[in-house]
Parts: sequence; C-alpha cells; structure tokens
Amino acid sequence: MKIIKATIIDVFIVVLTWIVFYRMSLWLFAYFEYNPRVYWVFLPAGIRMIAVFIFGWAGVLGLFIGSIITNEVELSGYVIYLAAISAMSPMVAKRACKWWFNIPDTLQGLSSKQLLTFAITGALSNALLSNLYFYFTDRANSLKGFFPMFVGDMLGTLIIFYLIAQILRLISLLHKKITPSIL
Repeated sequence: MKIIKATIIDVFIVVLTWIVFYRMSLWLFAYFEYNPRVYWVFLPAGIRMIAVFIFGWAGVLGLFIGSIITNEVELSGYVIYLAAISAMSPMVAKRACKWWFNIPDTLQGLSSKQLLTFAITGALSNALLSNLYFYFTDRANSLKGFFPMFVGDMLGTLIIFYLIAQILRLISLLHKKITPSIL
C-alpha cells in the first residue's frame, strides 16, 4: 500500500510540474512558436528528462497525464498518441544512454558531456517520433517541423538542467554557510 501511495504522489508531482512548466514556457516563449505544437524553446522537454531520471515509470505516467491535461484539443486518439510519444521518448533516451555509457541505475557520476548526450538523445527521440507520427497520419506533409522541435526540446532541456545545477549549487553554498565546521 505504501508503494502505491508513493507512486501516486510521484505521478502527481510530475503532472503538476509538467503543467507549471508548460504554462510558463508558453508564457515566456510565446514569440518562439513555430506552429501550435512546436516551439523553438520548450521548457517541458527538460521536465521530461528529469521526471524519468528521478521517478522512472511513474514519471512516464505523470508525463502522459500532464500532456493530456495541457493539450488544448478535445481528447482524441491524436492527443493520446502525442501524449504517449511525449511521455515515452525520454525513457527511450534514458535507456539508450544508460546502455551506451554503461551507467548504473542511480545515474551517479554523470559528466556534463553525458548530460549533454542525454539532452540531445531526448530531443532527438521526441522530435523524430512526433514528426514521424505527424507525417504518417497526414497531419504534416513533410518533416520540416523536426528541426525546430529538436532545437526547442534541446534548448528547453539544457535550460532546465542548468537551473537545477544552479539550485543545487546554491543549496550546497547555503549548507556550507549554515553548517558549522568541526575542524
């Protein structure tokens, strides 16, 4: 029962974080809209990667629900497929990079180069899968949305990674100032 409760809380945290960063991204970067589904800067792409890093499959479920909630179209097969692609692409990226770099499940010891590779792989998997879906369902007559979506996901992920790194750095500095030194 505790595991189920913890998973529900994890999913809720991811859904809430997705919604907040989705709205913030639309507000901050509305000018950078390529089309209604593609932005040159998309902060939730970073939330995708972080959610899967921290929460695993509960993160995938939270991303799926969050994507459905933030979709401005009525619930349809189209919305469900897009939400599934959005939720699964970071897991594909995580699994591919873990295999490639032979990284433990804890993800400890990641270098900045490996984080950059995670960001690129996440952006690539989402942009590729989304644009293939658009193309094969006749929602786009070319794959020209691939590049702006890739760039937007990449920039959004890098911004989120940078923000988290700065927050962790600040916490570390505050901890050092607050904690008295024994030596």
